[in-house]
Amino acid sequence: MKINWGTGLAITLGIFAFGMGFTVYQATQSEHDLVTRDYYQQELAYQSTIDGKKNAATLKEACQLRVEDQKLLLEFPASLEGEKGDLEMIMYYPTAADQDFNIEEKNWTIGRLEIPGDKLSGGKWIAKVKLSVGDKSYYFEPEILI
Repeated sequence: MKINWGTGLAITLGIFAFGMGFTVYQATQSEHDLVTRDYYQQELAYQSTIDGKKNAATLKEACQLRVEDQKLLLEFPASLEGEKGDLEMIMYYPTAADQDFNIEEKNWTIGRLEIPGDKLSGGKWIAKVKLSVGDKSYYFEPEILI
């Protein structure tokens, strides 16, 4: 069977159209998780995060995450321990938004914070910690690989 140029062109265009349709279908079926649902509101309030990072940089030590006895421990700088403050923390799991969770403590005596290990799956975790002590706010972002 002999194929002339018109038939070859029609077959090529048909394969191209099918390929593009399949690509569009695949693109609409994939999930696109945003970093957060209220991204724009958080971006407008980002100046407080910048100020918190500056205040945290003035401390001699940083906030740290470490694993001990099947628990995740969040340790604050020694210069802040024993003071009263308000804590807001988001445990952020970059690969799956449904794994994220929040922890809030009001009028909390700053020390070590224990996070149960059953909430954490293997991978990289980022703790976004906002700590208010008196009129100063601190922002830490320690990371850990479990």
